[in-house]
Amino acid sequence: MIGKITKGHRMIGLIQYLAGPGRANEHTDMHVVCSSELIASVSDGMELNAGNTMALGHEMNHPKKVYHPNNHQRAQVFHVSLSLDPTQGIKDDDFWDTMVREYLHGMEMDGADGKPPMRWTAIRHGVSSNGNDHVHIAVSMIREDGTWWNTNRDFAKSSATLRAMEKKHGLRVLAQGVKTQGYAEGELQSVARRRAMAKHTREANQTAGMVPWSMLDRDSREHLIAEQSRIEQPRYDIALKVRAAGAGARSEAEYVRRLRGNGLLVRPYFAKGGTEIVAGYSVALRPVEGERPIWYGGGTLAKDLSLPALRAGWPVDSAAEAVPEWAAAAKNRRFATPDTSVVSGVQLREYFNELDSYMKTLGQTNVNDPAAYAQIARQGAGLFSAWAVAAGAEGEASAKELAEAARLFARHAELSEKPVRAVTPPSAVYADLCTHHAIGISRRAGAVAVVRAWANMGTKLGGAFQAKGWAQRSAVLTTDLRQRLDTVHDTYRIINPLPARTGAQVPAKGGTAVLTARPDTARRASSREEQMDALEARLRAAGVDEKAIAARMFAEQQNNTTAGPPPRGRTPQGPRPIGNTPRTKDRGPERGI
Repeated sequence: MIGKITKGHRMIGLIQYLAGPGRANEHTDMHVVCSSELIASVSDGMELNAGNTMALGHEMNHPKKVYHPNNHQRAQVFHVSLSLDPTQGIKDDDFWDTMVREYLHGMEMDGADGKPPMRWTAIRHGVSSNGNDHVHIAVSMIREDGTWWNTNRDFAKSSATLRAMEKKHGLRVLAQGVKTQGYAEGELQSVARRRAMAKHTREANQTAGMVPWSMLDRDSREHLIAEQSRIEQPRYDIALKVRAAGAGARSEAEYVRRLRGNGLLVRPYFAKGGTEIVAGYSVALRPVEGERPIWYGGGTLAKDLSLPALRAGWPVDSAAEAVPEWAAAAKNRRFATPDTSVVSGVQLREYFNELDSYMKTLGQTNVNDPAAYAQIARQGAGLFSAWAVAAGAEGEASAKELAEAARLFARHAELSEKPVRAVTPPSAVYADLCTHHAIGISRRAGAVAVVRAWANMGTKLGGAFQAKGWAQRSAVLTTDLRQRLDTVHDTYRIINPLPARTGAQVPAKGGTAVLTARPDTARRASSREEQMDALEARLRAAGVDEKAIAARMFAEQQNNTTAGPPPRGRTPQGPRPIGNTPRTKDRGPERGI
């Protein structure tokens, strides 16, 4: 159930609008559902006309006229419309009578809290233009003794009341589903101001006669701040690196080392009474231009990046073993234990089989289990965060697309409510694939298949969220995500160094490139199976390692079963452009989805 709240000063005008024809004559059967005991001009179920509408308006406005007739600064009209999803049909007045009274009770407007009552009335006038059955409630925020109703946290109280009503009456829980961390208004502006001041101060200290920051006029300051405001929201970059570190870490100590290896400053928070138990942490980018670090707690970046959430996937004794690493990070010293987390190789066939199992499991997941879908999204976000960090370090153009794909998954990794969280420790294959060394191997042997499979998974995931109404804008998982991963997919197919056709140069066992001959009598393979056999024979003849051959063959199978042949007339000359897709400005509990 959606509750839309507005506040104002004109009670009589509001009642006349609710009882009138509407802006486009959309109001029909305008009538009162129920009213407070203080209202005498109308009764429950009464149709509204010009006469009783005006009388109702004056009755509702009576507390303002008596106690605060000249106070035009403070709003005294509370107006909320309660509406159902169109799929829930049309209800009768008895249903809405119950909903109105329960809502007013939850908002402490019905006098049940022992305070003087407030005047209210509920009016219906047909469904909305979108087909939503709804009711309007008008309330005077001035009590019968002249005191004001307390508006503290009224929007939050309204949301909590509606969620409780939905569960009680079996209505669709519209707020359940994905939720991402909100961003404080002006955060980017604050960062830009600090960087502009630090940069100008640094230059002023090095240049004789340069005016210091404190003596600059307002226009000059705003100009310097505007130059710095083009920087990206810093917490985006931090969250990407933090998620990347968590995706490949098998223990808490390894996680701390990976955080520092990704170029982050790390600061632990110890429990009261000593330095033996780490209760939380914060991270920051290394400062530039002389400004001070800007710290972000793991849980403020995303709920699934808080230390308790991360610990759910690590061994129980991992926290105690990580204390030396936390202490070293706090003092910016070298690692307490040498980092031995880099793997020697990855059996991609095993990972692909596991990924195929994921795809099948996704289709069988209970549609009423948002926690399971959130876990799948977390793993996709972790994988592509790790790939984006590695690609960015190598200067690849794909880094940006991988980072955006990670963010799209991450936006579906948190839940507005807190059901029992599905926590399954990631497999060793998944953890290996999230390491920098394994990423390099996967690009050569089959990253194209990994990207394609996760693009398909994102499509199914977005469809599941949309079907259940867990997120209003989950369509991005079926559109924007696939576009970005398709671009990365095309790029990785181009840079794959293993040859796919006869007549190409392949490395021989001795390391010398050999040009394979193309017999005049050779003909094109009549089927895809023959082409695959020919490719495998060429790779084996060139002395390619058996594991690499197996991974390459599986990647080719994945590409042909998921992507199909490329369109006619298209040559793989570079990444497929996405187009100018503006970044969504995020607001509210579902920001950026």
